[in-house]
Amino acid sequence: MLKLATKFIPNLAALEAAHCAGFRNAELWTDAALLAEWRSVAPLAREYPFEFVIHFPNRTDLTAEALRDCARLYRELDCRCLVIHQPMFDKFHETLKSLEPQIEFGVENHSLTVEQFDEWARSNPGLTLDVEHLWMLTLPGAPLSLLLRSVRDFLQKYGSKLRHVHLPGYVPGFDEHRPMYCSREMVFAVLSLLAEAKFEGLIVSETSPEFQNAKELQMDVLLFDAWRSQHALAEERTSTSI
Repeated sequence: MLKLATKFIPNLAALEAAHCAGFRNAELWTDAALLAEWRSVAPLAREYPFEFVIHFPNRTDLTAEALRDCARLYRELDCRCLVIHQPMFDKFHETLKSLEPQIEFGVENHSLTVEQFDEWARSNPGLTLDVEHLWMLTLPGAPLSLLLRSVRDFLQKYGSKLRHVHLPGYVPGFDEHRPMYCSREMVFAVLSLLAEAKFEGLIVSETSPEFQNAKELQMDVLLFDAWRSQHALAEERTSTSI
C-alpha cells in the first residue's frame, strides 16, 4: 500500500496540522540551525505517530557539527531515508555514512536534461524522484502522456533504487509546489504507476507554506483516499474478470 506524506518545518504547529489533517508520514525540512536543535526536535516529533524522512539542507557550506547533528536526528527518529540534492550528496555522503551507517540516501533530481536525468538515475545508489522537477525542468511544456511514459520507463529501469517521491500538484504554466488536488489527473496516474511498481517509500505532497493549513492538507488526504478507493475497485474488477 502506498504511503502519503507531507513536508514541513518540524515545529509543534506543523506537526499538529499534519496529524489533524490525517497524515501519518512526514518529510522534515531542515537547515543547519534546525539540525542544531535536534535534542528538542526529536522528542517533539516522536510525540506523533509518523514515519519520518529528513530533507538535508540545500547548502554545501555546512560544518562538521551540522553533519553530526543530521546523523543524530536521523538516528533518533529512525528515519527511512535522507533526501539530498546532488551537490550535497557528492560532497557529504561519505562523511554522513561514516557517522550513521544506516542512512539510506535518496538523491533528488533537479535541473536535468533528458540525458542527464538518465545519468542521475544510473549513477546514484538511491533516488528521490521529484515528479514536478521532471515535468517542469526536464520535460518543460510536455504533454501529460509524455510525462507518464517517462515515469513508467524510469520505474521499469530504476524502480529498485527508488527510495522516495515528491508529487506536488504541478501543471505546466502554473507555480510549483501546489497541493496534489491542483493536478488530480496527473497525480492519480502517477500513483497508479507507483502502485503497479510496488513502491514502498513515502509519496510527499510537497507544498509551499501557504498551503500548509488544515483545509489544504486535508484536501490532499481526501484526494489520496479517493485514488485508493478507485484503485482498489479497479483491482477487484481485474481479479474477478480473470
